[in-house]
Amino acid sequence: MDIAIIGSGHIGGTLGKAWAAKGHMISFGSRNPQSERMIALIESIGPNATAASVKEATAFGEIVVLAVPGSEIERVLEEAGDLGRKIVVNATILFDGRSADAEVRRLAIGARVVRAFHTSTWEALANPRFGEANATLFINGEDEEAKQTVFLLGAEAGFDMVDTEGAEAMGEIEKALGSFWTALSPRFGRDYAIRVLRREEVKSS
Repeated sequence: MDIAIIGSGHIGGTLGKAWAAKGHMISFGSRNPQSERMIALIESIGPNATAASVKEATAFGEIVVLAVPGSEIERVLEEAGDLGRKIVVNATILFDGRSADAEVRRLAIGARVVRAFHTSTWEALANPRFGEANATLFINGEDEEAKQTVFLLGAEAGFDMVDTEGAEAMGEIEKALGSFWTALSPRFGRDYAIRVLRREEVKSS
C-alpha cells in the first residue's frame, strides 16, 4: 500500500518505520524534504521510504496520515491539495480547547477521515508489546471501509485496535486518557500504555 505521512517527527517517523518494515511504500511529506534530519530518517528506514513535498506525498498516497503539531493542521491541509476520496488518518492533537477531529473534518474536503494513532505515546507506538500484551489504540470514523483499512494497518503494526463507534465516545476516551496521563506519567514516564481487557469477541490483534 502507498502511504503518505505528513510529518516526520516521533509519531510520523515511528509509524513510517513500522509500515515500511511490513512492505508498504512510505512517502514523507515535508516543507524541507532534503533536510539532514529527513535524509537520516529515510536512510534509517531503507528503500521503502522516500521524502517529498506535502503536495507530492499526498498525491502519492492512497492513505494520508496527518502527524503534525495541531498548529500546523490548516497549513499542511492547504498544501496537500486534492484529498477527494483519500483516506486521511488524523493523528493530531490540539491543546487550545478545540476538537482536532472536527478541525480536520472541516478542512479535509472530500476526504474519508479516520481518527487514530493519537491515544498513545510515541514510545508505545515504537514498541507496542508489554510482556504478553500489546497496547490498545482507539479508532473512529464514519466511513466503514476507510476505518477498516486503518484498523488493519494498526493491527499490522502490532496494536490491539478498539473501535469507539462514535466521535462522542472518542472524545470521552480522550478526556479519560488525559486524566490517566496526569496521574500515571509521574510514576511511569512516557513508556507505558493502556490495554482494554474484554471477554466478548471483537476484532483485535
